[in-house]
Amino acid sequence: MFGVVASVLRAAGLSGPLVGACAWLYGINVLLAVFNAIPAAPLDGGRVLRAALWRWRGDPLWATVTAARAGRMLGVVLLVLGLWGFLRTGGLAALWLGFIGWFLAGAATAEEQQALVDERLSPVRVGEVMTPHPDTVPADISVQQLIDDYLFQRRHSTFPVLADGELVGLVSLRRIKALPAARRSSTTVREIASPLHEVPVTTADTPLPELLPHLNTSADGRALVLEDHRVVGVVSPSDISRAIEHRSLGSPPLHRRH
Repeated sequence: MFGVVASVLRAAGLSGPLVGACAWLYGINVLLAVFNAIPAAPLDGGRVLRAALWRWRGDPLWATVTAARAGRMLGVVLLVLGLWGFLRTGGLAALWLGFIGWFLAGAATAEEQQALVDERLSPVRVGEVMTPHPDTVPADISVQQLIDDYLFQRRHSTFPVLADGELVGLVSLRRIKALPAARRSSTTVREIASPLHEVPVTTADTPLPELLPHLNTSADGRALVLEDHRVVGVVSPSDISRAIEHRSLGSPPLHRRH
């Protein structure tokens, strides 16, 4: 579109910043499209490569890992070229190229690791890794009472919060520590707890890889497992790490503290 506008303006005998801006936008978008078509994840060309490899071998994991490794290789090449160009000329454009390469290499590595984790955890259900039957706390007790009667008495660092028997949120050790000590006696648990709409909620039968994206976006990094509107478990990052470790060793996950 910008190329057409620039051509029309030039044909009409016009020049100046408007024509120059349209011509520049035309060129930079063409360059971006060509760059994006390089067959290396996470670029769009990497998605095409993954699809082609998947169809060829019928193995989605191999296709994803291969496309990601191609992306990492491209990133390393761009990073080396950028650093070499910067050291040779001192130009910031070369440094920018190196930064793009560093970003691509990091993104491709993360994509490969995520694919391997998803494959390893694909047979695992949330109920296999959650900490079952977590201790709950009343919403209207003080934070100091929570510390004295619950935190010091139990091995958990996260507690579902109930009000009149209804689940209203989740309180974690991180939120307790964030509250000044002088306010702990006058502040209720409800006031510092994550409200329920901010906490990922799942079921015990959910495949674990489906929960991971929601867990990563949670402020406390934890999810509640419900059954018939009752809390039956909590999933924490340590539960996920333990599941990955035991899947690597070929052993069933263990239930421990959350």
